[in-house]
Amino acid sequence: MPAADKNQLIHLSRVENGRSRSSTEQLGPDDTQADILDDLVTSLYSCVEHKDGFDLFLRNIRDTFDLASCCLAVIQKEPQLKGLYGWAVGYPPGVVPLMLKTGLVFKDKAIARALETGPNALFSYADGDPESDFLADMPAFSRTWIRAAGIIDSATIAFTNKYQQHVVLVFNRQKGSRVFSKPEMALLSRLKKHAEIALDLYERLHRSEQSFKDLQSSIAVLKQPVAVFSPVSLLVSASPAFVEIGRRYKAFTIDQDSREIAFRDQQFGKDFYTQLMLFITGKTGALDDSDTLYLQTDALPLRVSITPVHNRQSNNSNVLVEIFDPNVCRTPSIAEIRKVISATEAEARVCLCLLKGTNTAEAAEQLELAISTIRTNIKSLLQKNNFRRQVDLITHLMRICS
Repeated sequence: MPAADKNQLIHLSRVENGRSRSSTEQLGPDDTQADILDDLVTSLYSCVEHKDGFDLFLRNIRDTFDLASCCLAVIQKEPQLKGLYGWAVGYPPGVVPLMLKTGLVFKDKAIARALETGPNALFSYADGDPESDFLADMPAFSRTWIRAAGIIDSATIAFTNKYQQHVVLVFNRQKGSRVFSKPEMALLSRLKKHAEIALDLYERLHRSEQSFKDLQSSIAVLKQPVAVFSPVSLLVSASPAFVEIGRRYKAFTIDQDSREIAFRDQQFGKDFYTQLMLFITGKTGALDDSDTLYLQTDALPLRVSITPVHNRQSNNSNVLVEIFDPNVCRTPSIAEIRKVISATEAEARVCLCLLKGTNTAEAAEQLELAISTIRTNIKSLLQKNNFRRQVDLITHLMRICS
């Protein structure tokens, strides 16, 4: 092993809390690789039952390899390309949601190359060459944020799980470090098999029929159109009303074998599963109105509300999906709104506009008020009624009106 690579691996060897080893510590190259691998494998398997999934592993490998950012994404190629779930650490605020929302994630060179290469992808863009310009083939969007994030090289490993879904891990090396060396790529290669096993265990845990049992029995008796999804984007259970609303409007069907919803509107289906992934990964903070979608029907569109819920018993997060049908909802009066929430007459009028699906600008136009006044009214309503988000307030009113 070249002396430079040996020194780099010694530098990369970290204790679990992320601090570098002392520069005076003597450690042979084989022992160094073994220590690094042991630390990473330990953190990898410890994530299988953790409520944050593989977030802690990604944080550990970021510190170990001196990365700017890294991610683990599970992607389905057939019958439609879509992201299912994953984790990301170190990306600029809003980049991951934006890339998922716009489909740019599938145009990312590392992910696209991994999907094209197949289940045994293992590569770095610089391929050990410090003079390599790996940005040359990047699309404009990728080049912009990569330069802003200060990335000098990107390494990727990929494989397929037992469900024929593609798992891609991307590691972005920050400037000030070197490009990925051959010893580092060899270490990632050894880590790959452990990642396959750990993710298989994670999938088994969250696909378990036993773990769904309590939720299934609870959802089955609800009269509201409600469904619950697991941390791996699987449909845990759907209430009879949820199934019925899909049948009534011919908007979607449920595949009980794959535990997926097939929407008639394929673009909506893509948007829905993208939003689901964002909530599972906790990457919704940078998006506006990211928890509400509108499903077009031959009548008025259905409002689809997505809410994360923490399951204390299983120590993981599920996602609750509710459908509100304005075609059967009675529009309340101003007086009725003021009976169920604390609101002035002006604030109740704003609520009424929001219930009809108008946005802030449209409400301002209808009520002949300034947009700033509408926002002030909404802020006051949230504070007085102990709601953190606008969608929670509207969902509360829609439940009462249904």
